Formats: sequence, C-alpha cells, structure tokens
Amino acid sequence: MFVQLWMTKELVVATEKTTIAEAGVLLQQNKIRRLPVVDETGNLLGILSKEDVSKGMPSIIDPAEDGGATNLPVHARVISLMTAEPITVSPMDPLEKSARIMRRNKIGGIPVVDEGKLVGIITESDIFQAFMEIMGLDADVTRLELVIGNNNQSFYEVIEILGECDMRIHAVSLYKNYSEKQQLLTLRIGGEDMQAAIDALWDMGVKVNSVA
Repeated sequence: MFVQLWMTKELVVATEKTTIAEAGVLLQQNKIRRLPVVDETGNLLGILSKEDVSKGMPSIIDPAEDGGATNLPVHARVISLMTAEPITVSPMDPLEKSARIMRRNKIGGIPVVDEGKLVGIITESDIFQAFMEIMGLDADVTRLELVIGNNNQSFYEVIEILGECDMRIHAVSLYKNYSEKQQLLTLRIGGEDMQAAIDALWDMGVKVNSVA
C-alpha cells in the first residue's frame, strides 16, 4: 500500500509571506494541526505546527517588556518559526514507512513530496483509516480468530478449507510470535454458510478462539 493512495491531497498551505497571525487563523478555520509552507512554485520550504504558532502569539509575550510585542504576529512571517527541511516521504513510499517515521520521531503528520513539490500530507488519521479499510473493519463480515500451527502449511490449509466452503476473505492478519509452536491467524470473511466453515476448521484441528 502506497502513501499516495491514503494521503490528503487537498491542502491548506502557507507561503513565505504568510504571517504568524494569518497562519493561526488558517489552522483554526480549517481545524488542522500543521501547515506546510511552500514557495511560489510549490516547493516545500518547511512546516508550521499549531504549537509553533502558539509560541509566537502574544499570549506568551509580556507587553510590559516590549510595547510592540503585541504586534509581533501581525508582522512576523511563518518562516521565522517553521521547521525548515522537515522529514518527508514520497508518494510511492510504503504506508508502513510513514507509520514507522511518525512513531520514531513522535510526530503526527508528514509532508509528501515529489521532486521537491508538495503533493500531499499523510497523518495519523489517514493511517488509521487505511488500517480500518485494509482490515475490513468497515465491512459487514465475520471476524475469526484462529490458533494454527507455526508453519506455512497450516495457513494454506485454512485458506483451502475456506475456499471449499465458498467463503470470501476480506482481510488477513498473522501473528507468528503467538507461541513457540503456534501462530494467531485473524480473518475477516463473508459467506452464506459460516457455521459450515467453522465446523470444517474444527474438523481439521484448528482451534477457533473467537467468532464475532
């Protein structure tokens, strides 16, 4: 699964001339937490977060120290607070690469860049939505949790049984480290005779942990 299939393409962006105050309005009006900063040709210059904007707003500045401090957000540009040269991914990068980067760097979103041009942004919400669709969580299907032998043959035997029972497989998840001799196979399947499929699995020696 590639980033380009799940990234947000319709972006709200700031430019070099955008002020901190204007950026704050964009973030608030569009209910977003990060604002890519681009030049006039669409090249990514940096990224500004909601937290960055908060640092530049007068609420944390004591006007008593400087009478002109309250005008700072009106005049200061986003380039003074943005993170320059942020971490990016390519549209053709695997989705799991983005997830690893977010986790490792404790960030909630990554700009997607193609030859220097900003083409999208991938966020935690996008990855969560992808996970739901890939795992068939939005589909009207049955979830089977099976304990099978820790070998490839056991997996293929389950798939063969489901095929013989005319079951449609919507999603597959395999946890190989369930135990030394067993692995946990989670399936989301659909079909006319679910009970027949479950009975067939029991008959071949598969432990059905749960059916939901």
